[in-house]
Amino acid sequence: MRGSGSFYPVNLRIAGRRCLVVGGGVVAARKVESLLFCGGRIVVVSPDAVEAIRRLAEGDRVHWQRRPYRTGDLDGIFLAIAATDRPEVQRQVADDAAGLPVLLNCVDDPSVCDFQVPSQLRRGELLITISTGGASPAFSRQIRERLETEFGREYGAVVDLLGRLRLLVVGTDGGSEGNAALFRRILTLDLAEMVQQEAWDSLLEQLRGILPAHLDPATAVSECRERWAE
Repeated sequence: MRGSGSFYPVNLRIAGRRCLVVGGGVVAARKVESLLFCGGRIVVVSPDAVEAIRRLAEGDRVHWQRRPYRTGDLDGIFLAIAATDRPEVQRQVADDAAGLPVLLNCVDDPSVCDFQVPSQLRRGELLITISTGGASPAFSRQIRERLETEFGREYGAVVDLLGRLRLLVVGTDGGSEGNAALFRRILTLDLAEMVQQEAWDSLLEQLRGILPAHLDPATAVSECRERWAE
């Protein structure tokens, strides 16, 4: 039953999936933009819409149905967000979703949600989320703002570098335990500081001191450096 139990933390892949946003206001526009960022195929249902949604519709980035929500709009939808300022519409979307295999977020009523959208901090592929379970979104934002000062752009570059190193290491004869030990040693390096200071030569030298001789991190470091410069 919706609204019971604690939320299970999960990162959801929506690329190529049909997502419905009911509503055309500022809140709905924010939801549309975040879904687009993750590759969702977006349908917006609303008689009117703010300029941001209108532009996206004109550019064929979203499909805007300029009419009120009606039962049947959830058919074939993977994820839906009800983001209107009309309680009766919000209730209708929630009631319709209750009998369908669709994930629902109702922005004004956590009790009927299948999921909540946490406050989030993105640094490249690094994603940090904060949730209070709907108790205080303002507190979530406050925590996120603190984290923004601690985790700068360099952390996204570090994640990019570690991903490239993982491709280099995985599949070698080190085995899972040996590879895990190798990355524990790599993580003792001050990777973020070296990236921030653009100390690429030092970074390469220290990685070579940890990795086996037959694994050269030069390409991984070079590609990370190019991404950092973008």
